[in-house]
Amino acid sequence: MKPLPALIMLCALAGACTTDSYDAGDNDLSFLRADFADAYTDGKAMIVSAMTDDGDSLVFSQPTTCDWATTKDSVYRALVYYNKVDQRVEPTVFSPVPVMNIARRSAIKKPLADDPLKLESAWRSANGRYINLGIAVKTGYVDDDKLKQSVALVCDTIVERSNGSREYHLRLYHGQNDIPQYYSANLYLSIPMAHKGLAMRKGDDILLTVNTYDGYLTRRFAF
Repeated sequence: MKPLPALIMLCALAGACTTDSYDAGDNDLSFLRADFADAYTDGKAMIVSAMTDDGDSLVFSQPTTCDWATTKDSVYRALVYYNKVDQRVEPTVFSPVPVMNIARRSAIKKPLADDPLKLESAWRSANGRYINLGIAVKTGYVDDDKLKQSVALVCDTIVERSNGSREYHLRLYHGQNDIPQYYSANLYLSIPMAHKGLAMRKGDDILLTVNTYDGYLTRRFAF
């Protein structure tokens, strides 16, 4: 699974796909779940299985196609809604979760917009592979399809500590880009903890700073 470019455009906030055989799962032997997961496609680019952040391996009873998952034999990050009936795992909805690349400050040639957004939640996944963010941005209808909001993740500084460990200071930048702010739209993002551009190791910390409508917030995560 390749992370998206450091700067991504928020053009499709609700890109979920739903299976044809949706079942609310209200019988005695079933329950509906929603999990963040890495979803796997087969040789026909159909989602056939997933590994959840809790470490559960899911093999779906019905392969599913999504217009945002088009590469064969690949891995996509998703919020997966599924129903368990006896030993069957029936998928209902797959919602894409962008995986953010981390750009080094030295690689940024132009100033980045730093408009506020709302940080709804931030947590490290149970398997330790991701930092997951729930954000909300203000949006509204525009006539110009070229106008899109953007987010970028940048490593501002790396601080060497006396014990040999490091602090990685990350900033999530947001560009409103003249989009009107009539209502809120929710979006999840995932940040890979093992990033090839940053040599993070056990004992290091990630400090993530976000500009919100209530001021700058910083969250710390242990690697």
